[in-house]
Amino acid sequence: MADTAAERDAVAAAVEDEGARAVRFEELGRDAAADEAYLLGVDSSSIYLGICNELYGTMLETGFSPTESEYMRARERGLRVAVYVAAEAPGREGHLRRFIDRVRAFITTESYRDVDDLVRRVRRRLHELAAEALSPWVKLGDYVFRADLIDDRGDTVLLQARASEEIAHAFEAMRDRQWSRERLRLTYGTRVVDGELAAVRRTTRAGGVSELEITLGSVAAPQTGGMRAGTSGMSADELIEVGVKRVVLGERQPAILGGGLDFLANPGIDEADLRQAFDLPNEIAEAITHLVVTEGLVGAGNASRVVEVSLGPRVGDTRRVALEWVDPRSYVNVEPARRRVEGDWRSR
Repeated sequence: MADTAAERDAVAAAVEDEGARAVRFEELGRDAAADEAYLLGVDSSSIYLGICNELYGTMLETGFSPTESEYMRARERGLRVAVYVAAEAPGREGHLRRFIDRVRAFITTESYRDVDDLVRRVRRRLHELAAEALSPWVKLGDYVFRADLIDDRGDTVLLQARASEEIAHAFEAMRDRQWSRERLRLTYGTRVVDGELAAVRRTTRAGGVSELEITLGSVAAPQTGGMRAGTSGMSADELIEVGVKRVVLGERQPAILGGGLDFLANPGIDEADLRQAFDLPNEIAEAITHLVVTEGLVGAGNASRVVEVSLGPRVGDTRRVALEWVDPRSYVNVEPARRRVEGDWRSR
């Protein structure tokens, strides 16, 4: 939201110039009511930029302006949020003042002097987000975070990351339980391994930034059950494809899997983790979904690697999804087949 047409146009132009797409209310479809269209615009976005000058905006039936409704939806959806407040706004409306106070209770806002200063700040924030996007996502145990460095030497793996206080505290607690060496599953890229938590070190630098260094030892491929069998004319790999379609697309399993045989089509993907990934902001949902799918399929021995996880923006309760993976290798001289599943993934 921008408070004036000049600010709106300047920010939209800067966003487009940086290679992103500015979602503007004027460009949204008219199939939905106006108050719903604002929110659909937020749902299709990955970053929310709020610009507060003097005007609060027209009050909707909900009792909030479109601006505040958009902000609340962005926070609800977990989008990256950046709010810019004009430093000089003598005619600022009371409702807007109260809204800014509520925003500042949860996030840090930035003040801007004029349109040029606003554009400079928006560009800087977009650059920061782009730099973050280059850091690989990892899943270690029950925690997902970006890593600055992954040094994988086969039998040991070193991770370096600027992790949150919650994550740092959790791994330090594991380290301090000296009577037990935690064994954790690590997933990144196409790789899934299990390793022993050998060392955890936290370094806090000026400004309060904490850097976490985690070393895994005795690293090895996950131990799988080894029970992969076909039934009723379907191979083990075909059954796993059926299971993926059930977990991701909600498709019903064939009747032949009744009578307690449904475990043959279990792809290993954690459905609770998958539901959480669905609800994440558009900008990170695809990367986290890739981790969840890889950990499940590769970790359970149902795929040798995951080739593709493509995820569309969330529109209401639906995302478009495409998954492609390579079957486990059964014979040295036979290339395993690739499998692809594509369709609408619905929150349920």
